[in-house]
Amino acid sequence: MSNPTYQEALNWAYSHIQGKKIDVTAPEFILSQRHGWSTTDLLLQRKKTMQEEEWQLFQSDIARLNQFEPAQYIVGKAPFYGRTFNVSPSVLIPESETEELVDWVLTEFQNDRPLRVLDLGTGSGVIGISLKLERPNWRVTASDISAAALTVAKQNATNLAAEIEFVESNIFNNLLDHQFDLIVTNPPYIAVDETAQMDPQVIQYEPQLALFADQQGMGFYQQMMTQIDSVLNVNGHLFGETGYKQESLITELIKNKNRNAKFETRHDISGKMRMFHAWMLS
Repeated sequence: MSNPTYQEALNWAYSHIQGKKIDVTAPEFILSQRHGWSTTDLLLQRKKTMQEEEWQLFQSDIARLNQFEPAQYIVGKAPFYGRTFNVSPSVLIPESETEELVDWVLTEFQNDRPLRVLDLGTGSGVIGISLKLERPNWRVTASDISAAALTVAKQNATNLAAEIEFVESNIFNNLLDHQFDLIVTNPPYIAVDETAQMDPQVIQYEPQLALFADQQGMGFYQQMMTQIDSVLNVNGHLFGETGYKQESLITELIKNKNRNAKFETRHDISGKMRMFHAWMLS
């Protein structure tokens, strides 16, 4: 076919992904991100003819999409909390649940009094950077075991002008000289035997180091709890995401660590726990 209009290109893309487990909004996302367009911009461009070079690139992008490669990795970008972040296969694609976690933290700590904050397992940096930009007086540290992930996070911090300390660390191993008032984490928490329930895009392309943990998905949290007293201040706060089967496990883990801890959970629309907030009281 001759070079199509943007709308014709989208129609062509939809026909190629129809019936597959691919987000139907992905072609529009790819097209918009490639051009830096808003939704309004795309509407205004729909009847215009694509240039040959961009049509070739769009066809290549849709071929990758048909191999279940996530659209965010194809364009190297993902939206989060009103901002655009770089992403790569070295980091997880940020999800709406993590935006809810950030929003929960900001709601609980609405004033901008100085807090020492750790984004543990930062990945692309979306949690730590968003918190820093929303609460400029917070002193934010972001850590990850993956040097490749930290490279992405540092670039995002530079792009968004967020002053953050970055530390390469396996949980708290290289953070024992730090003290924090608040720790926020979206760690690996998926049990290895849960892969059958996961989307093919996630299994094939997202970093397994950031997805899976042993001990029914609780391995990261179990190791974290053995060291948390060394880095979290008395009366400090911990926010984290968890798997939907882990409510009783994480509750027991927190209570065994600190019998005085206060514990609150948030559930999704189907009633399954997705995140928690613990107050580590003395």
